[in-house]
Amino acid sequence: MRFSVQAEEALRRGGRRITPMRRALLLLLEEKKPLGPRELHRELRRRGVLVDRVSVYRNVATLLSLGLVHRVLGSTAVRPCAQRSPSCHHAIVCTSCGAAREFRSGAVEKALAALRVRAPGFVVQGHLLELRGLCQRCTA
Repeated sequence: MRFSVQAEEALRRGGRRITPMRRALLLLLEEKKPLGPRELHRELRRRGVLVDRVSVYRNVATLLSLGLVHRVLGSTAVRPCAQRSPSCHHAIVCTSCGAAREFRSGAVEKALAALRVRAPGFVVQGHLLELRGLCQRCTA
């Protein structure tokens, strides 16, 4: 299922409307490269969607709250979430083109579970793990 279709269903379940601007934003987020709100605003305007920057920020915040997108660590850019799980997110991001892919690893989860137990004074509620490197397309 395409991200935008999945996201529209999640918005409806969450009682949120599907506006033409949200639909255009979801289609734009389907592209490989993570984009920040300013870049999303610029690209939406370039594609003829009349929207102000505040609306883009507000809609990105809504998508974040529903777990449909994740922030790229150290950035305002967001990328679609392949799995709508609020707890743990692992991704590898291309430092050249920005393409991202989520992954699961039993070994990583086991190591993180052990670390959670050894976090004195904290109740760990989740984590973000982002690996960075070059994708096959950028190394070719």
